[in-house]
Amino acid sequence: MMSGTRIAVWDGWRGIAILMVLIGHFSFSSWIWEERFGVDVFFVLSGMLMSNILFVERMHLRDFYIRRFSRVIPALVIFLCAAFAVSLLMRYEFKTIEFVASLFFVRTYYPVDPAYFSTLLPTGHLWSLNVEEHGYLIMSLISIILVSRTKVAWVLMAIYLFSVVVNFHNYLSFPALEFEYSLIRTESAISFIAFSASYNLLRLKYAIKLHPQLPLLLFLLALACYLGAAPIWLTFLAGPVLLGIAVNHLVEAANSIKSLLTFTPLRWLGILSYSIYLWQQIFYKLYYALPGGAAAGFVLSILVGSVSFFMFENPLRKVINNRWSQMPLYRDREPY
Repeated sequence: MMSGTRIAVWDGWRGIAILMVLIGHFSFSSWIWEERFGVDVFFVLSGMLMSNILFVERMHLRDFYIRRFSRVIPALVIFLCAAFAVSLLMRYEFKTIEFVASLFFVRTYYPVDPAYFSTLLPTGHLWSLNVEEHGYLIMSLISIILVSRTKVAWVLMAIYLFSVVVNFHNYLSFPALEFEYSLIRTESAISFIAFSASYNLLRLKYAIKLHPQLPLLLFLLALACYLGAAPIWLTFLAGPVLLGIAVNHLVEAANSIKSLLTFTPLRWLGILSYSIYLWQQIFYKLYYALPGGAAAGFVLSILVGSVSFFMFENPLRKVINNRWSQMPLYRDREPY
């Protein structure tokens, strides 16, 4: 399936992901970890799509990086300028290096001081972009070294297992809050991207099919892993597997599931999801100062994110792609 093809159910999947993030941030519920669940829902879709682009379609890396740049960077730069401007107005203390580190996707590692979640900047959500971009860098390097999709699949599965081991080590070694913060680092969260990418390649090789109702069941089982009453290690052990398998079989899911995912408002939330995800953090941090409080923050996140998509994200992406990657190049496809 070529990367330019838009699949409606995947937009709906993104819509569910951003909706969970918004609910988690603006409902302040403690019985389930909605916002982290939403981010992990994004991760598994990214892993599957990138494995198709890099290992099945074998897009040339020049086009891969141009398209990743056009998708992520222009909207991110505009958001970061706005976030730091808001922080200046609010008289928050911050360091200029935090802007640079956020822009280059290393903020979860550098600077060490201030600690990632001790800063007042509305940029705490950008850890997920760090993980995604690190994941894409790792996968692109693998695509240079390995041609066989089967070998790639098992390398990616090894990365998933390595991440699980890292998480169990941290779980047993760190206090509860420190462990939760460790889950935002690439070596912890990459399990979602790696497993989904690996399973996609194995699914294609072995022509794996599931019952049409199973994607919904797997999704609900994954959601149960994020309940406050569930042990947190379920999120990093079972979460990648359940969500990764579910997203890889969405296209063949039952019509009732597809109808839900292609519901127009949900699809549009998915299409707008990146811009909404960027801008919601400002309103999440400042909801207490808004007339209407958290409800107003929820609505403004969607409205401002929509404006960002139509004014900046989508136009700039088209300009960059039309100028430098109008017709993507593909490397020779190789058998398994």
